[in-house]
Amino acid sequence: MIEAPERNARVIAVTSGKGGVGKTNISVNLSVALARLGKQAMLVDGDVGLANANILLGLNSSTTIADLISRDCGMGDVVQEGPSGLKLVPGHSGGGLGLAPEERRRLAKAFRPYAGLMDHVLVDTASGIDSEAMDLVASSDVILLVLSSEPTAFMDAYQLVKLLALEHDRTDVSVVTNMVDNDESGRQLFRHFEEVAKRFLPTRLTHVGSIPRDNHVREAVLRKRCCVEAFPESRASAAFTKVARTLCEQALPLTEGGHRFFGMEALHGAH
Repeated sequence: MIEAPERNARVIAVTSGKGGVGKTNISVNLSVALARLGKQAMLVDGDVGLANANILLGLNSSTTIADLISRDCGMGDVVQEGPSGLKLVPGHSGGGLGLAPEERRRLAKAFRPYAGLMDHVLVDTASGIDSEAMDLVASSDVILLVLSSEPTAFMDAYQLVKLLALEHDRTDVSVVTNMVDNDESGRQLFRHFEEVAKRFLPTRLTHVGSIPRDNHVREAVLRKRCCVEAFPESRASAAFTKVARTLCEQALPLTEGGHRFFGMEALHGAH
């Protein structure tokens, strides 16, 4: 196996139990918020089948992560610059990548140099508990779960946390509550989720903040821009920035899993 270089980047997997809870919007806006705070930030659209982070950033992507594998194409041809210097790796819409061993190694080699260049790498993962998505989430440094109050989303989020704890031995999960009325309702939602999880699981949950309901988020989507750039003075933008600061301040150790993920080895089994 190729030795990984000394790593600076912290890999944050953004996940949710189901679609429709705003996971990609949070991935995009947190990434840009980190860049606006002066951090070297990269967003990897890992939501295979529904890749749309580039759309929310107003970027047209002629090449994607799949092109690193399917043809002689380097990261320099795929990575795009977004707002505030954010680096975007556009995702591949369609079926799974289905990589052969040599293709997995090629992808790992392409990503590895960025380990020492980035401060934060956010990965917008596929919603749900598909095995490939769970492997990706479990191999990150920080698991960031997007939680909403919708009953089905709440229960699906619990199932995701249960799977991570019992099958992947990942018991530390950060939670951002989304589409809440205010900070207090977000804290109440988190406390309820934490009570349910702790009753049955050996899970340690950390609430990193809440994103309020804000029509500016939807308006930004319609404009094909991220909220923190289009409406920097909005309630949602202030909340995204606050969560980004909290993520920066978390004194979490870099894990071996992050090394594996940054090289994409864990996701596709490359050695």
